[in-house]
Amino acid sequence: MSQAVVVGAGPAGAVAAAVLARGGLPVALVGREERGPGYDVLLGGPAREILRSIGVAVDDWPVHPVTIAFDATTSHAVPEAGYAVVDSSVLRDTLRDHAIRCGADYRTTVPDAPHVVLAGGAGHLGEPPSGGTGVSCARRFTGPVAGDGVVLRLLAPPADDPRGRPRCAWLAPVPGGCTIGASALDAVAAGDLMDEAVEALAELDPRVRDCVPAGPLVSGPLSCGFSPGSAAGLGGLRAGDAAGLVNPFTGEGLSGAVQSGRLAARAILSARDDPAAARREYERLLAAAFVGCFETARHAARRYHLAWRVLAAGAGSEHPFYVKGRRAVVLPEGASALAGADPLHLPPATRVRLLPFLATCDEVCLSIVRGDWPFLARMFTADRDEKLLLRPAIGFFAALVAGGDGPARGDASVAAAIELATLGALAFLGPAVAPREVRGVDWESATTVLAGDYLLGQASRLIAEAAPELAWSFSDWLGELTALRAAVVTTGAGAEAVFASLFEFPLRIGAALGGVDAEAFRVCGATLGRLFLRVEDVLALRGDRTRLDTTLPDLLDGRISALPELLAVPGLTAAALPRHARPAAVAAAREAFAEFERECDRLPDPFARSLLSAVGAWVAAPAK
Repeated sequence: MSQAVVVGAGPAGAVAAAVLARGGLPVALVGREERGPGYDVLLGGPAREILRSIGVAVDDWPVHPVTIAFDATTSHAVPEAGYAVVDSSVLRDTLRDHAIRCGADYRTTVPDAPHVVLAGGAGHLGEPPSGGTGVSCARRFTGPVAGDGVVLRLLAPPADDPRGRPRCAWLAPVPGGCTIGASALDAVAAGDLMDEAVEALAELDPRVRDCVPAGPLVSGPLSCGFSPGSAAGLGGLRAGDAAGLVNPFTGEGLSGAVQSGRLAARAILSARDDPAAARREYERLLAAAFVGCFETARHAARRYHLAWRVLAAGAGSEHPFYVKGRRAVVLPEGASALAGADPLHLPPATRVRLLPFLATCDEVCLSIVRGDWPFLARMFTADRDEKLLLRPAIGFFAALVAGGDGPARGDASVAAAIELATLGALAFLGPAVAPREVRGVDWESATTVLAGDYLLGQASRLIAEAAPELAWSFSDWLGELTALRAAVVTTGAGAEAVFASLFEFPLRIGAALGGVDAEAFRVCGATLGRLFLRVEDVLALRGDRTRLDTTLPDLLDGRISALPELLAVPGLTAAALPRHARPAAVAAAREAFAEFERECDRLPDPFARSLLSAVGAWVAAPAK
């Protein structure tokens, strides 16, 4: 019988050994007795979910909400995200003991085995992984702390220093005080980095300066040089720190360690008798799971620190594009898992038919954005098995297959172009940023144009290559969006027309390619867009997160709301809402849903009716 050996009993190795043992494969987990002081680590949502799925009791560890901060005036609470603060020794022992209970054979020497997982260094700051590129440190403190949440304080490199490296400081509450940690992508003394972290956090709350060290400073190398190919080499499948799976923006590596450990085990279990096939499968799984997130390590230090410039430029903004980008880059959950909405539930047969098309669409989008703007790739890596949300490709697919045929070659590229263009259009929602006189590039005013134009340009190029016969229709649609949005910015009215256009085009083009009545699908899509905006207003008025990841003041200030027209108040602000605003918004949303249902019922194809009906019900759910 084939067997495996996992070298390294930290989080990545212990998870890999537990999954292998649970899968019935004999596995040796090789570790050594850990010595030295413990330190606190942050365990994010994705890591907790994976540990829970393999039987680890994680619910005893309290979860703290997260705030992302750039300076004292630009902090963003992300209550849907959360970190558990766990002693590293407790986490290590818990996961190692769980792997042993699952059937792993714990050893201190390395036996021969056809399958090898290299997870050395994971979870132990004092053991340098290969290819260290920076420094990470942590220390416990006693004394006053601010609130009960985890704070991630991002320190972008100076705008006028092309050689500067990004850094991150974090604070987590613990009984009697807090733990402060920091990471840097350059070589810096751990003591100096900790001093910088304390000062950066004190900008948010001066009480941090009154905290007193309660333990030694623990530090070690930080490696974020991940690439799927190097992680699946002939010597074994590298996981966690050994693979360089550390977020270059925050220094957080536990999510990557736990996820890569599980993926390594799954790759081996899929090819028990073929280590070469297991390596290929592991590389494929890593490429799909971590695309974009860790490729940004290169961009964090090159091309004017483009990723950092985007983060810093949108630091004070609740614009949907910046909110989604911030979460996709900084947090392990990414944008899709923090979308502020329950999953879109579809019948199993519908999901089986739809998901392969969405996966192909994502692959096209990723192939375009990952080279130049890899952090945007995180927006196209949703785990569709876990959380399927509304996206233009769903409506496109419903209309496309209404003609009775399956998708043809190039159809996924058309859907991908529409999704890229929609994201680009999202970047231009709201009034333009006023240019500022600064030394070098005014990234605050330039970022929106760079991102929006890049996405729209790539979408147009993709259409020209995949479906040149649609180029004029696509150009007309983009021109229409521009004109509609300009009218909204100028007059304060017409937001519904913008969203009607955003939603109707995918259905109209899908129907045209599928050879069915495009007009019926166009009308259905337009009513769905108006419904979407009406429900955004309802969510915002309730104080809930909207699907655009924004709030009522930002909806109104950015003129991304139907309320001004509904209430006949063109200059409406969140501070001057009439009393009847909420019931009027609910009534309008329900009316829009009834209109959508009527138009959906007129569609000739039962599959399209069923799929779009489910989408409409999901959109309308908060207003029912």
